[in-house]
Amino acid sequence: MVKIDLKDQKIIYQLSLDARQNSSKIAKKVCLSQQLVDYRIKRLEQIGVLKGYYTCIDISKIGYSIFKIYIKLQNLDEKKEAEMIRDLSNNPNITWVATCDGIWDLYLVIWSKNVFQFNTIFTEINNKYSYYFSKKSIIANTKVLQFIRKHLSPSKELLDYSKIEWAGEISEVELDKTDFQLLLLISVNARMSDTELGEKLGISRKVVAYRIKKLIQQKIIYGFKPFLNGDLLNFKTYKIFLTLQSLTPETEKSLITYLNYHPHVIEVVYSIGNWELELDIESPSIDVNHDLIRHLRNKFTNVIKEAEVMLMYKSYKYNYLPEGLKEIKEKVME
Repeated sequence: MVKIDLKDQKIIYQLSLDARQNSSKIAKKVCLSQQLVDYRIKRLEQIGVLKGYYTCIDISKIGYSIFKIYIKLQNLDEKKEAEMIRDLSNNPNITWVATCDGIWDLYLVIWSKNVFQFNTIFTEINNKYSYYFSKKSIIANTKVLQFIRKHLSPSKELLDYSKIEWAGEISEVELDKTDFQLLLLISVNARMSDTELGEKLGISRKVVAYRIKKLIQQKIIYGFKPFLNGDLLNFKTYKIFLTLQSLTPETEKSLITYLNYHPHVIEVVYSIGNWELELDIESPSIDVNHDLIRHLRNKFTNVIKEAEVMLMYKSYKYNYLPEGLKEIKEKVME
């Protein structure tokens, strides 16, 4: 743990709402000078609380679907596991690689244009490492509801219960080479200034600002977030997998409202596979998850059939827009 005071907490919360807002805007909201905000952000970066900034990109808007693979491992020592994770992290088709504790050991996320492309990608992975896979579950996302990280809020007055829906029905907004190059740059550094982005792309600062605004209006970009070090902020990331008995529109509305008001639920993922819903949780202890599941079972007795918990132990790769994706790479190289 590191010492985080109320001003730091306010800055972290503002970055969690919009990591791209400049220091001047944050300063007005937290009642500090711009110089002090810059100093505090730099300090939080140096001590590892802020590990970076990423752009949230709705890949369904550019023609991609999300497929996730949960794997239980076997026949694997630490050295071989490290080699496998390094290889998977270098795979240009994989957007997220993480190790887990609980019912699964390894978590992979793959973007693909369709199920056939996904099958080609996964078959190559499976052929290479199936000896180490005891069992696996393949899940397709159909929709994601992202909530505000309410547990980071320094006061009840600042709580925000809005939500963002993404990763829904596939569409394909036409983007040019510059749009893709811009997305590639800010996907891994959401706080890169318009001026710096313009210098790298060979366009003016105003053109950068216009293009980012347009990408937001097209709902391709739906947010800018910080990578937070949960160990230093007293939270760990969990997934709760919910298998449902039934879900009418009325009970779905009630369930989503209940989850949105829970301070530690940050996303609800609609899935096709072994379960119907995934809850992404940032909580200080497993007790929070236990209480949440117990309350869900009591309040939604006719909805919840099974609930399982998994700890997201460590992420080795997390990128909304990997440059190696075939179609994007071809577009950028045009």
